[in-house]
Amino acid sequence: MKGYGLTVFSGTNPERFDVEIISTLRNFRPNQDLILIKTPNHPRLEVARTVGGMSGSPIYLNGKMIGAYAYGWLFGVEPIAGVTPIKSMLDEMARPIPKAIVPLPGRSPLPSAEDEGKVKRDKHARAFRGAPEGYDLHGHATQLASRAASMLAPPEGSSLARASTPIMLGGLSGTSLRIAQNILGPMGLEPLQAGGGSSTKPAPDAPTKFVDGGAIGVEMIRGDMSAMGLGTVTRVSGDKLVAFGHPMLGGGVEALPTAVARVHWIMASQNRSFKIGEAVRSVGALVNDRQAAIVVDAGVKAPVFPMKVTIQAPGIPKPTWNMEIAHDQFLSPTFVAMAIGNAFETSASERNDLTYRATSKLKIGRWGTITLTDFGAGSGNPPGPEDFVRGRLVRAVGSLLNNPWEKVTIEGVETEVRVSYEREVVTLRGAKVLEAEIDAGSKVRIQLELQRFQGKTETKIIEVDVPKELAGRDVEIELAPGYEVERPLPSPETVAQLVANLPNQTFDPESIVASFRLRENGASYKGKLASRLPAGALDTLRSSTDSDMPEMFVAQVQTAVPLKQFMVGRDTVRVKVRDVLR
Repeated sequence: MKGYGLTVFSGTNPERFDVEIISTLRNFRPNQDLILIKTPNHPRLEVARTVGGMSGSPIYLNGKMIGAYAYGWLFGVEPIAGVTPIKSMLDEMARPIPKAIVPLPGRSPLPSAEDEGKVKRDKHARAFRGAPEGYDLHGHATQLASRAASMLAPPEGSSLARASTPIMLGGLSGTSLRIAQNILGPMGLEPLQAGGGSSTKPAPDAPTKFVDGGAIGVEMIRGDMSAMGLGTVTRVSGDKLVAFGHPMLGGGVEALPTAVARVHWIMASQNRSFKIGEAVRSVGALVNDRQAAIVVDAGVKAPVFPMKVTIQAPGIPKPTWNMEIAHDQFLSPTFVAMAIGNAFETSASERNDLTYRATSKLKIGRWGTITLTDFGAGSGNPPGPEDFVRGRLVRAVGSLLNNPWEKVTIEGVETEVRVSYEREVVTLRGAKVLEAEIDAGSKVRIQLELQRFQGKTETKIIEVDVPKELAGRDVEIELAPGYEVERPLPSPETVAQLVANLPNQTFDPESIVASFRLRENGASYKGKLASRLPAGALDTLRSSTDSDMPEMFVAQVQTAVPLKQFMVGRDTVRVKVRDVLR
């Protein structure tokens, strides 16, 4: 049986290509068949064979749409592809979307914290599994890759390529591209270097709507940097459409910006060919991401937030970078990290001495603005995008968007990176107490040996109060940089508590912190903190019948002393505390 398909080979207009129906694989996926086709006689497909980015291309038999081009074989020598039946895709289009996620036809943006109210999010397929204050982007990526594996992987022994989506990256450095491949690749997203597109400032002749067989992009970040998942529209029905013929991330109900896309060329490869394209006009939002298709509503807007990165360094050609980032539990922290890291590496990365201070203002809907500081220094091995993946700003964005209590809206991020071309870091080479024995309730004086990079060693004396109750003890005092010392904070139980904690998780990064332990314990319970408990209080708090117990910790005294410069290194000193006889 012979038919035809529609896809964009170049530009924005779909073209026909011949199709021969081979057979049908029953139950290829749960409750879903796969139709095998061959695409003969087309000069480009004879060379490229199966093509990433053609996913979703509608296939017709006897003038009737039967499904979407969706799967291919790696290293195939014939242009053979798998087609997802249209019925499976239309079933996803008919699936109702919760009103809290997609508003009624008032065409207001979706979703907002005010519209959605308080929503339990712990079962969301894309959420980070762990305490929000312990958010880690690489850990989140590993969790999502594990969850997506079964949905994206082909049947055992089929030799089919797993479902994947080419991601067109624009404006990224080579290091940022490698990070994108490491983070996004295991989830079925294939980052490729491409152009940035102009979806926010479309050309007058850019198409204004989606059509069957047209190119579609799912935008994760746009502006001076861009990332767009490229595929093909299968069927448009009113404001809604289905595309891809397979999942993108498989996260279910979603809210990601979409755009009409332009295809530049099909790049042929022995492994797997792919389309190269760019977004030309932002239209609608991806509202559902399922096994058989993605569902897009052209009549609604997905939430995005602006991000501005300013690099302050002498003579750089582009000091200011402006982007819009998709509001998503995983994609937001991912592209916040890439935006800062890429702007920094492109503008100011050096293999000579360098120090940066990145001050970020994170605006949170209903909760105001918090300020976070990241810093780094290098010589020969310059700081780069990976440093920002682990930074405080990225952890804060991930913590807020993955909190289990209520929906949080990020309204904007502004980051200013101040760069100096010298290593403004001192190394703690040693420390000693000036008096080996002190009176209880007095101060211990500690002399620090601080060495500047390729400079002289300087001495600095700091004083630390020692409480009277330590009389008769040898006290061990730990000395560490402020950015490495965590403050004792209660485990948050509300968004308000989380927002309050985020700027205060560690001490001033340009300080040294002297810490020593006390005999008592402290406790954290229901968002409250008791840094020191009186004798007997611990037994009172422990219950044999209640599983909701306070979190206990060893009480400490922590004294932060400003250095007005970053320090690396740690040390420990001991002092004997004597009784004072009166």
